[in-house]
Amino acid sequence: MRPQAHIVKIVLRLVIRVTYVKQNAIQPANLEFNAEGTPVSRDFDDVYFSNDNGLEETRYVFLDGNQLKERFPEHVRPFFVVAESGFGTGLNFLTLWQAFDVFHRDNPEATLQRLHFISFEKFPLKAEDLRLAHQRWPELATWAE
Repeated sequence: MRPQAHIVKIVLRLVIRVTYVKQNAIQPANLEFNAEGTPVSRDFDDVYFSNDNGLEETRYVFLDGNQLKERFPEHVRPFFVVAESGFGTGLNFLTLWQAFDVFHRDNPEATLQRLHFISFEKFPLKAEDLRLAHQRWPELATWAE
């Protein structure tokens, strides 16, 4: 193989890799807020949570659906780990943190002492968009700040 052909191959591989990285890089969410104040993804034409009451939806689907509050007192390790794909507005995280704080306040001597939350998000919201999304629920302000 000629040396120039080898260089061309290397350059082509680099171009392909750079293109792949650019196409798959983390991008800020492209969203708008609808008339109800709910964030809506422009790219996916989908709401981040229910227009009616996203907080109650999150409590029902995420906390209750996974029986998280019921599992805290039974947990035998000092830490509790939750992992999810798609952080979105962080509503799952905030409601879980709030529930964990209540548990810890009411059960200071429990074995469970720490919450570890792991989440992946390809299209994270900008700080201002998070603030706007969270302002609907002043009861979460302590955890959202």
